[in-house]
Amino acid sequence: MKKIAILVAASIIAVSCSNGTKADEAVTGEAQEVEVITEATDYELVEGSYLKWRGFKSFVASEHVGTIGVQSGTFAVSEDKLVGGTFNIDMNSISNEDIEDEGKRGYLEGHLKSQDFFFVDSFPTAVFEIVEVREEATDEASSVVVGNLTIRGITNSIEFPANVIVEEGTVQFTAPTFSIDRTKWNVKFHDKEDATIAETLKEDLIDHSIELAINVSATNA
Repeated sequence: MKKIAILVAASIIAVSCSNGTKADEAVTGEAQEVEVITEATDYELVEGSYLKWRGFKSFVASEHVGTIGVQSGTFAVSEDKLVGGTFNIDMNSISNEDIEDEGKRGYLEGHLKSQDFFFVDSFPTAVFEIVEVREEATDEASSVVVGNLTIRGITNSIEFPANVIVEEGTVQFTAPTFSIDRTKWNVKFHDKEDATIAETLKEDLIDHSIELAINVSATNA
């Protein structure tokens, strides 16, 4: 009984130490059919495009942030509007930006790349393919983007606000911070039948949300 009381007390304390609000989750559904674009100009992604990420625990004030590089991709532009495109995300480039100790930072990056999370050895690239861009203003952005996101070989559609600027031979595609439920792409810590109680608790402690912000540029030069 004493152990149970301690666990209950710890749970109450943990909830009271929650890290607070998190970004809105992208609307997620089954992968959608992508229309073949035949009359458009291709814009090649430029070096330096990236995603920002944030992961955190559900019941304690603990989080990590970093970036993931975008290695290649093409946008399709017609009549000065973004109408399609795909970009490839280099999962081997996952990096952490908040841990100063090199050893601890390297451990976290290696853990994220392991089978426990993104399984980079088998799935080195994630892919985002645009399905639709709607000129639909929100509080944070001028458009709403729908696309298929593939991680660990699993594809789901996501919908989120974004700012898309097409001018002078360039495309700037930025998305304010939104979240995805990592479990929908099988990104789960120790997700196996023979997991120990401790391993299961660790998975429950890590919030299912991963926050992302996109900053991608392209040019037709």
